Amino acid sequence: MKARLVIALWLLVVLCRFGMSGGSAVEAQQFDSAYSGEQLEMVDVGAESVGEGAASQGWPEGAWDRAAAGKSMTLQGTAGSCEICGAGYDSPHLLSWYNGARVLNRSRPRAKSITQDISGNSLLDVQDLNDDIAGGYETRVAYYLGRDKENRDQFLEFVYWGLNEWSESKAVSGTRTDYTSGSGNFTAGSLFTPFNLTDFDFADWQQAEYHSEINNFELNWWFRPRQRADRLALLPNGRWQRQCQSGTFWSFLLGLRGLSLDEGFTFDSRGEIVGGSGTTTLWGRQSIWSQSDTFGLQVGVELLFHRHRFDWGARVKVAPMLNWSEQTTRMDLLNDPSPVLRFADDTDAAFMGEVNFFASYQVLPQVTVFGGYDLMWLEGVALAAEQIDFALSTPARVNDNGGVFFQGVSLGGQVVW
Repeated sequence: MKARLVIALWLLVVLCRFGMSGGSAVEAQQFDSAYSGEQLEMVDVGAESVGEGAASQGWPEGAWDRAAAGKSMTLQGTAGSCEICGAGYDSPHLLSWYNGARVLNRSRPRAKSITQDISGNSLLDVQDLNDDIAGGYETRVAYYLGRDKENRDQFLEFVYWGLNEWSESKAVSGTRTDYTSGSGNFTAGSLFTPFNLTDFDFADWQQAEYHSEINNFELNWWFRPRQRADRLALLPNGRWQRQCQSGTFWSFLLGLRGLSLDEGFTFDSRGEIVGGSGTTTLWGRQSIWSQSDTFGLQVGVELLFHRHRFDWGARVKVAPMLNWSEQTTRMDLLNDPSPVLRFADDTDAAFMGEVNFFASYQVLPQVTVFGGYDLMWLEGVALAAEQIDFALSTPARVNDNGGVFFQGVSLGGQVVW
């Protein structure tokens, strides 16, 4: 019994050793013959054996096999900027030029009655002059200055918009009326003014005409912080494409702003007085020219939503400025050959605030079309229609606390290099 047990244990030990060493040796020998030889050859001989080993096993030779074997290979290059819109993290445009039209509507001057009936009821007010809308020109040129240590792109931008001219007139006609005075009865017109001058009272016809023109200049220094770097996207056809990152971008500006507002106001009056002593012709004209030249610092911020070819956003600018204003008033009267000529000027503070909502679409790699809605507030300027002084006080003064609100649309196109 013991002898059988010993023999069984001996056979068990022999089988275990065969399974651990003999079987492993066979498998290792097969594995070495299939793969290990090439791996050892790669280590001993060099990287070229990788490609040869892969080819000997029937595997297709890929780009990485050729690279490891030191063979020549064709690699796909990537563009230096976004292949969709041409923008990019490392490729800001060197120069851009925008040209377009800006159509603006402006607010009316403060109310002031200039024509009344004999009872003092207003028949014509300067606020009745609705200047409606006027088209003008706008251009912007931006030049890339470089990237600063804060990883911001800096641009120098020149802006001009203007040549918007508003013109409006309104007339009122009176009726022939019989009057009685200490010198007798007479017939004359029914229109009067607060001037209490013969040539402006008892008028048959009166007209007010208002002209205005604005021109704006800016020199801005833009800081546009760079956001996320461009990415490489794998297209379904297996090609890699460079794309800029869509998202929300903030920009800031510091600059100088100058603005010129030139206006003219003319008030004409005509009539006849027919009495016992004959006919007296009445004619009077008041002409007022005002000019406001402003200059000062400007700061602003821009929020841009970028979606490759399509962008939209908003821009806000504020500019505290100095205003050099002046006004000239000339009054010509038929029955007084000496014209009234008055001049005054003043220097005071002014303010310009601007809000723009805009959108753009890239139609060609270097061409983008823009559209926008603009809101502007100009305070502390001289308006011609607000220089009327019925008392003709001496010395003359300029009223430079006027305010104008502008709103309108802008359309144009931009070219980049």
